[in-house]
Amino acid sequence: MILFAILETALIFVGDMTLEQAVERAGRSVRVGTVTKTNIGSGDFKKSLCREIRVLLSCDKVVFDLRSYSDFDSIPRAAPIKEGALDVTGFRFEPGNAGQIMALRAFYEWPLITNVIQGSMSNLSGGKYLLSASAVFQAEPF
Repeated sequence: MILFAILETALIFVGDMTLEQAVERAGRSVRVGTVTKTNIGSGDFKKSLCREIRVLLSCDKVVFDLRSYSDFDSIPRAAPIKEGALDVTGFRFEPGNAGQIMALRAFYEWPLITNVIQGSMSNLSGGKYLLSASAVFQAEPF
């Protein structure tokens, strides 16, 4: 049982790093204006994000929120969990303009398998663990 818990923890770590890397690359396309200049829509943006994670994570479980903020202090720091579930109410796709402060937040509900891990790591109902990744930046002049 301990061996399975160790393997599952390692998979969660790799999944989290995969999501982080995908968000970093997708955030760069927003930061340099590629998304705005080419009028990429929400669906195509998600496809580009999913190309980065397809080996380990399922695209249909990825949700993201992309929007501008008036200042860095306005960006939420906590995951939007309400009553044990990810609350995607109000998630947007707004690539913004040059010079704006932007945040791309992505989330993935990872199903936990081993009882040991479910008891200690589950942060969502149903024995799931929320992976999250963020890219926060000020868009470059484009």
